[in-house]
Amino acid sequence: MSKPIKYKHKFTQQVVWGEMDAFGHVNNVTYVRYFESARADYFTKESLWDSPLKPVKAGPVLTHLDMDYRKQVVFPATLEITLEVDSISSRAFTVICSMWNENEECVLTGNAAFVWFDFELQKPSALPDHFKTKFGSNHLV
Repeated sequence: MSKPIKYKHKFTQQVVWGEMDAFGHVNNVTYVRYFESARADYFTKESLWDSPLKPVKAGPVLTHLDMDYRKQVVFPATLEITLEVDSISSRAFTVICSMWNENEECVLTGNAAFVWFDFELQKPSALPDHFKTKFGSNHLV
């Protein structure tokens, strides 16, 4: 595993008691939800979608998720989740993430791949121009 990095966008996540598993730490699948909540916050604040609550013609669809668990987390805890767009292509992009505990220890690193999907045509489509403009050619793969 490479050395973890803190990314530009920051999201705070409270760990709740019900997320603990029988082994006394946060259940691994819970981190998937944490990453999802942080991405939704990021997509909203960066205007990558109009709103996750209203019907849209096209939007991001998760195609792959990869997570490396680095350290256990137990209740009570607050995590800082950091993320940013890592790379884009004509129809897809990836988001990278790191999660940090109160002691500044990285507890997880991950990445998520997305395709921009036209829900009416039911097929991948080109990333919107505003997305390409926002992240520019330095992220193109």
